Amino acid sequence: MGQEDDVDPRMEMSIGGASGRTIVRVAGEVDYLTSPRLADGLEAVLAGGAGWVEVEFTEVSFCDCAALGILMQARQKAQAAGARLRLRGSFQPSVSRLLAVMELTSVLTATNSR
Repeated sequence: MGQEDDVDPRMEMSIGGASGRTIVRVAGEVDYLTSPRLADGLEAVLAGGAGWVEVEFTEVSFCDCAALGILMQARQKAQAAGARLRLRGSFQPSVSRLLAVMELTSVLTATNSR
């Protein structure tokens, strides 16, 4: 996922697993500058054959349309591979508002992402 020296500290990401699911935990600001790192992480998880991916967004304080585009692309790649990807968490008000305005709440947070 790139050199650590180049990592923007405004966003943190970790990848783990539980109960047969891959969990990508994201914290901080996910925007035009930090979302490529999220894209790289999701790409690696999906390329590794994950069948169910949950992107934990509880600790995301800011999210922009670039980040939503990354999530939608990852969702499409997951579907094409027969996998599931969903966004989960107790979203911050600004994140909830963006998901609602873009009409992506049910698309990205639905239990069955197919």
